[in-house]
Amino acid sequence: MRNRVVELIDFVTDSHRRFKHMEDLTGIKAASWKNTYHKDQRVVQEMMEAIGKVWPQYAYWLVTGKTDEEHGHTSPIRDRIARDLEKVRAEEG
Repeated sequence: MRNRVVELIDFVTDSHRRFKHMEDLTGIKAASWKNTYHKDQRVVQEMMEAIGKVWPQYAYWLVTGKTDEEHGHTSPIRDRIARDLEKVRAEEG
């Protein structure tokens, strides 16, 4: 699960001040996000709840590791691929 949290952090934040950005979005201290990111702390319930509130489209994936796009459940990986495809198409067009 920690790996999925890291994937989400990498996708939704810029590398500059990523943990402060997570704090601003979720209300959970930047140090907690940083510690989890660097394997010094486990993912805690409050983090899971905060992610589910801020990014409900990722909640199912976060818990199960699966997507269900038919019902609006996606993942940062799928969203990154879609974003990159749109970018390539715009450059080609």
